[in-house]
Amino acid sequence: MNDAIVTFLKAALPFSLLPQRLLGSEGDSFLTRHLAAGEEVLTAGTMPDAACVVRSGSLEATYAQCLTLTLLPGDMLGCEAALPSGQGAETGLWDVRAAEPSELILIPLDALARLMDDEMFSRSLIAKAGGLAAAADRARHQSCKPGPDPFLRLRVGDVSCAAPVFVASSASVAEAARVMAKAQATSALVRAQDKNSDMNNGAVLGILTERDVLAKVVAAGKDAETLPVTEVMTPGLVTARPEELLIEAFSRMVHHGIRRLVLLDESGAHAGVLGERDMLSARGESPLALASEIAAATAPGHLTRTFERLHRMAGRSVAEGITSDAVGRLISEMHDRIMARAWEMVLAELGPAPAPHAIMVLGSQGRREQFLATDQDLALVFDPPSGSGPEVAAWFETLGERLTQVLLDVGFPPCKNRIMLDNPDWRKSLDGWLDLFDNIAERPDAEGILKASLLCDMRVVQVPGAGNDGLNVRLREAMTNRLRKSLVLLKFMAREAVRFSPPLGLFGSFSTKKDAEGRGFLDIKRGGVFPITQGVKTLALDHGLAETGTCARLRLLHRTEALSVPLAEGLCDAYDFLQTLRMRTQAAHLRQGKPLDNDIRPDTLGAMERERLRAAFKLTAEFQSLLFEKYGLRMLG
Repeated sequence: MNDAIVTFLKAALPFSLLPQRLLGSEGDSFLTRHLAAGEEVLTAGTMPDAACVVRSGSLEATYAQCLTLTLLPGDMLGCEAALPSGQGAETGLWDVRAAEPSELILIPLDALARLMDDEMFSRSLIAKAGGLAAAADRARHQSCKPGPDPFLRLRVGDVSCAAPVFVASSASVAEAARVMAKAQATSALVRAQDKNSDMNNGAVLGILTERDVLAKVVAAGKDAETLPVTEVMTPGLVTARPEELLIEAFSRMVHHGIRRLVLLDESGAHAGVLGERDMLSARGESPLALASEIAAATAPGHLTRTFERLHRMAGRSVAEGITSDAVGRLISEMHDRIMARAWEMVLAELGPAPAPHAIMVLGSQGRREQFLATDQDLALVFDPPSGSGPEVAAWFETLGERLTQVLLDVGFPPCKNRIMLDNPDWRKSLDGWLDLFDNIAERPDAEGILKASLLCDMRVVQVPGAGNDGLNVRLREAMTNRLRKSLVLLKFMAREAVRFSPPLGLFGSFSTKKDAEGRGFLDIKRGGVFPITQGVKTLALDHGLAETGTCARLRLLHRTEALSVPLAEGLCDAYDFLQTLRMRTQAAHLRQGKPLDNDIRPDTLGAMERERLRAAFKLTAEFQSLLFEKYGLRMLG
């Protein structure tokens, strides 16, 4: 049996729905294939003889030259050939190639057909193929029609650009060049300054660029140390504002014969310098381009720019109507890659680790349900050699502190609850974690319940050179085995899921709070998202499930008969809808420069969406009632 392949598939839908015996019985027929970047997997007009599951790397799949998808680890293509006619997109119309060095798991179609004898697996596979077929059909009728290039819809504020560098008008060209070199900038804005003025308050007189220095000073043989910057700069500024279309900014550049615009913020202050390359790079702002950018990054600053571009791209994906599940998986995958690259940088800086170790993502990142509001929810495990001293723990303390700072520099905000690698509570040896699991199971206090809830979503970030040797698998199994035996802990975790009631009034109306303008709003995370995720993870722990995704857990729970099929499927639909509303609101706040929160205004929704929201909250309340009865929560007082 191909144990490593089967282990990987056990954590990927829809294979995670299969009984271990059935999946293992077909394991010997599964093969792997390694691909170089750009290598073709499937060409339109050909039919596959095996389904492909991405094990590492990513693929770019284009359907009939209309619809382009990014396939990430765990995604599958080619299963349509094993389905009854009409239940999937036409496989022969796909062009698929590796976007980067990748590894595939090949599952022969006859083996896939035998696996489909399992009803749950078959239903999930058909549903997945049906969703893909529907997307392809929409693409044929919409995206293939002549229409505007999506690039033309971008606005100036969608593009990442460098912060402005300022020099005083009294500076020499040599002084200005040194300021630019230190900031790694290719231009500087020149502010008016005399002996009695503060440069920070002076008017901006013009812009100095590298080309100005080369053409007007170096090539002309002038003395840069004595030549005033005002004699070389280009006087005046050509500006743009965030809300302007990018094509308008391009037109302005062409009209003035320049390569840079100065970006002004809403108040009119100078917020950045937008270069021609910055604007052109927006055309390549795709998951594949960002993945390549992450892999090529050599310093935290490079990852900072990618992090910012990722969140803008995610915001645009929401505007284009991409589902919450797809956006959540994409953001989580890219966050994994950014964290892994930062981890590699720190390892390169500190040298080889003295013991195998693993970094674990927790919470929504662990469930692959990350959206625009994010922080550092991380844990570290290491397995010191027998007989080693405190120097090993000290080395990992340094590693944790250094990586925490790098992630802060990249743009990941700190966790308000300090669930970070510079906190020793979340950085332990394997034995230290095992002791913690035992303590939580025996004496589940408030802190232990919080930790158990976070650890249930634990998922490893793969880092080359970490050498974890299955450390994360051992940790996960030990945690599940210890915590699920504590009936008191399960009761307290379930109580957290019923702590907040859905915001519905006595007769089904929304129970809202009022903002400063007197408009009603409600917290969609507190009243819907959290009760579902917390209740589902409690049931998943109770039944020993290793899956971390909320909907994946729900599908597995109705196999174990912990939930009825209608309730499990209804909760999955409700959860997806709640997350979509939450994601849409956060994307709007991001565009407006507002803080990200979980507040929804029901009066901004259409009649059908208000009814769906009301139904989602009612189903959440029904789920809470089930948890209340199952775990005897009235006995807790």
